[in-house]
Amino acid sequence: MRLTFGHQGDWIVDPRELALCLGVSATDLKRMERQGQVDARIKAGCSEDTGQTLVTVRLPDRGWRGTFDRSGTLIGEDFW
Repeated sequence: MRLTFGHQGDWIVDPRELALCLGVSATDLKRMERQGQVDARIKAGCSEDTGQTLVTVRLPDRGWRGTFDRSGTLIGEDFW
């Protein structure tokens, strides 16, 4: 999975890959997003995480956090 930033500062990951990480279909993920059931946050790393970007996506019953390096490569992830 790769993280890229759009022209307006928005972050972009492949929704199919994100859906796989969350254990749902891409169709279900899009439906949950439209219904306001997806909480997604992005945060620049600090201290020992400087230069990294943390992306957290929460659904009502599960979540995923990905850590990306400066080039946008996924270097770590957590699930719950």
